[in-house]
Amino acid sequence: MRRNAFRSALFGFWLLVAGGVAAQQSSAPYTFEWEVVAVDSIPGMTTVRLYAKLVNPTDYLTSISGWDDMVGFIQTTTSFYQDPDGWVTANDNNPLIFELLPSLRYDSWVTIGIESMAVGLEGEIPVGLFPAETEYWVDEFESGGNLVMDIDGAWYVTVGGVNGIAGEDLRVLVGQFTTDGVISGVLNLQVFSEGVASADFMDDVYAITIPTFDPALAVGMEDAASRGTWGIRIEENGVVHRVESPCRWERLDATGRIVEAGISLDGHFQTSGGGIVRVWPENGGVPLCRSIPWR
Repeated sequence: MRRNAFRSALFGFWLLVAGGVAAQQSSAPYTFEWEVVAVDSIPGMTTVRLYAKLVNPTDYLTSISGWDDMVGFIQTTTSFYQDPDGWVTANDNNPLIFELLPSLRYDSWVTIGIESMAVGLEGEIPVGLFPAETEYWVDEFESGGNLVMDIDGAWYVTVGGVNGIAGEDLRVLVGQFTTDGVISGVLNLQVFSEGVASADFMDDVYAITIPTFDPALAVGMEDAASRGTWGIRIEENGVVHRVESPCRWERLDATGRIVEAGISLDGHFQTSGGGIVRVWPENGGVPLCRSIPWR
C-alpha cells in the first residue's frame, strides 16, 4: 500500500540519524502564527509568512505532511501568487537576485526554517519534498492553486540540520504565501519533543489548524517605523509602543478579532503580544497599521 510506503519513508528520514531513540508525547501544544511581510507586494495582494510555534527551544520540526487519512492543506479563497522564476521551496531563493527580479521576493513557497538557500557552514540543509513526482501536490500549488496533500505528500528536513530547531523564540518558518484571498488550512506537523523521536511515527505527528488570515486586515498598512512616527520595543511582558501624539489603538489577532484596545494621552502604550496593531492619531484620519511579531 502506498500509504505504508509513505509512512515508512518519513519514518526512515529520522531513523537514520536518531538511532531509534524513543520518547512519548501526551499532548499537542503546538500552534501556527502569521506574520505580515508586505502589503500590496504584488498589486492588490498581501505577503505573509507562517510559523510553527513549538514548546521547547530544543524541539525539532522534521516534516509537514498529509495523506488520505490526515489531509494536509493550505487554501485561499482566490489564488496564490507564484512567480515564474520561483519554486515550491525556499531552497533556490537568492536575495541578490531580488534586486533584478523584485517580484520574486513575494513568491509563495514552503520551507522548514530557511527563507533562502541553505548555508551549510551554518548547519542548514535544503528542504526535501516527498514524493519526487510533482503531480501529487506541487504542480497545483505552483500553478496558483491550493496546496493539498490528500494522497501522499510532505516537505521535510532530517535531524542534524539546524533548520527545524525551535530556538529561543520557539518558532520555525514553514512557508510564505502571497494572495488577495482569505487563507486557512490544516497541516500535520512531525515534531520531536526536545529533539527526541518516538518509536512510532504517528506518536510524533499532530494535525494543527492554521488560524484564518484575512489580508483585508492589513490593507492600508503604512510603514510608520520608517517615517519615524512609531517606535516599538519588545520586552519580556509585552510590546511597548511610542507614537508622536495622543492616540486610540487596538490589537487584532490573525482572525481579525480585537483582543486589546485603549486610549493613550501621551502616545505611549503597551500591548501584551503581537498581531496587527492599529493606531488612530488624535486628529483622526486613516489609521496607521503595523504587524508585530507574535510571542
